[in-house]
Amino acid sequence: MHDHELRNLLNDELHGRPGLPLTAPARITHLAFTLKDGDADPLAQVRLLCDALGVKPPAEGAAHHSADIAGGQIKYERHGEFYRVSVVAEGAIERGEALSLLPVGWVDGLPGARLVGIHTRVMAKDEPKPSMANLVALFGHEDIAGSRVSSGLATVWTDFRIGPDGYTRMLVQDHGLSPMRLGRVIRRIHEIETYRMMALLALPLARTVMGELAGLERSVSKVTADMLSSRESHEDAELLAELSRIARDVEEISSRTSYRFAAARAYAALVDKRIAELGEEKLESFQRIGVFLDRRFSPAMATCQAAADRIRSLAERSERASNLLRTRVDIALEAQNQQVLKSMEMRGRQQLRLQETVESLSVVAISYYLIGIIDKLIDGLGEHLRTDTKAISLLSIPVVVIVVWYAVRRLRKKIMSPERE
Repeated sequence: MHDHELRNLLNDELHGRPGLPLTAPARITHLAFTLKDGDADPLAQVRLLCDALGVKPPAEGAAHHSADIAGGQIKYERHGEFYRVSVVAEGAIERGEALSLLPVGWVDGLPGARLVGIHTRVMAKDEPKPSMANLVALFGHEDIAGSRVSSGLATVWTDFRIGPDGYTRMLVQDHGLSPMRLGRVIRRIHEIETYRMMALLALPLARTVMGELAGLERSVSKVTADMLSSRESHEDAELLAELSRIARDVEEISSRTSYRFAAARAYAALVDKRIAELGEEKLESFQRIGVFLDRRFSPAMATCQAAADRIRSLAERSERASNLLRTRVDIALEAQNQQVLKSMEMRGRQQLRLQETVESLSVVAISYYLIGIIDKLIDGLGEHLRTDTKAISLLSIPVVVIVVWYAVRRLRKKIMSPERE
């Protein structure tokens, strides 16, 4: 039996990036970095960390790696255009965050640009429920989203804001989840923030493109209006050149933005999916996380979608205008060709008449020379002939003319016969 060469790789994809089991209380720091061409491989930095902590290093080219370290766990995940690092500190920590488990300065050596940084505190079920004053002290304001999740077995509070230290705060209280389910809840809320930020990378691009599209839309409208008033062929050629320039600019914008907008749609779909997986329930007077994001995140994604739709619509408009203008130019060229053909037909008829005239003159000229030759021949033979030589000369004239005319006509038919075929 022969296995497919991709069987193991495809099967392992289902089990890739496993979640970390968590037991409350705990603190988690989650980081996400974007990478550009030329950035170093983050796996090398993870390998340095593992060597420093004396734990198993990741395999060569690994897409994910997790390891138990003193006081907690560390996990690395590589995605298409970003990677994530999560550090878990188990048990209660009076001061500091989970990053205190790592060597000083290791985080600063991670390649790429930090896009997401989250400090999450997980409270045990026997800890007192935080009051509004406690939440305001943690987040610094009252604009907080909160929900009961996972069938009411956990509560999540967050504000999706970046604090003065550069980190977003999240607070989770466990009400009896198993370590694996609690780990999945933490993973989902971290993924919501990560995918939300990755999706929003398209928003500044959409706003920039909107201004470029407005100018191109005005240009298309102007060309369309000018098509109604233009009458000369050179004017149509100028309009067609302008439409070609517009189509080129639209195609450049499309190629520059298509990947980012498509990625934004994919990330936004993942955000919606993770929110649905949380299974939110209303928590007192707090806005649910899904509602909070819907009111703030959805308009941004609608702007990106509107920009993508405007690019597609503008491309279609410029193509339709170009097709209409090309059709009009083709009709004008066809009319000009008809005029040229009529002129050629008239010249052909004139040449035919001239040819027939020349043909008649040729018969007369050839006949004249032949008759002259025959006259001299008859005169030379006159003394040997006992007939009237003048009569013979007169009789030869119509015969020569008829013979020459018939010969010239046969020659013309022979020359013209291939054209008739």
